[in-house]
Amino acid sequence: MTRLHVVAGVIFMLIAAGLGWEATRYSYYSALGPGPGFFPLWLCGALALLAASVIVTARRDGGAVPADFWPDRTGLLRIGAVIAALIFVAASMDALGFRLTMLIASLGLLLALGCRSPVQIGLTVIFASFGLSMLFSDYLGVALPSGRFGL
Repeated sequence: MTRLHVVAGVIFMLIAAGLGWEATRYSYYSALGPGPGFFPLWLCGALALLAASVIVTARRDGGAVPADFWPDRTGLLRIGAVIAALIFVAASMDALGFRLTMLIASLGLLLALGCRSPVQIGLTVIFASFGLSMLFSDYLGVALPSGRFGL
C-alpha cells in the first residue's frame, strides 16, 4: 500500500506542478483585486501540499491494505451511479436545461444512494433543481441553460 500511496502522491504533485505552471500565465493580481491566476495558483499549491503529505504519511506509516479498503458490490454500484449521473448531466444539460436535468439527476442519485424518505427526496430534488436555478439566475445573475422545454 505504501508504494500505491507514494505513486498517487507523485502523480498529484505532477498535476499540481503542471496546472500551477499554466496558472502563472494568467495575471495574479489586477487593478480590481485578485486576477484570473489567483485561485488556480493557490489551489495548485494546496494540492501540492496535500500530495506531499500523502507521500510523507505513506513513507512514515506504511502497512498493508486494510480489509475494508476496497468497496463491496453496493459501494461499486453507488460509485457507478455517481459516474452515470455526472455523464447524464454533461450529456443532457443543453437539451433539457438546468432545472429538468438536475431534477432527474438528483432524483436518480438519491434513489441509487439509498434515500427512501419521500419528504427528503422531494425537498432535495426541488432545491437542487428549481432552488439552485432561482439562486443563480435571480440573485447572482448567472444565466443557466434553459433547454428545449424552457426549464
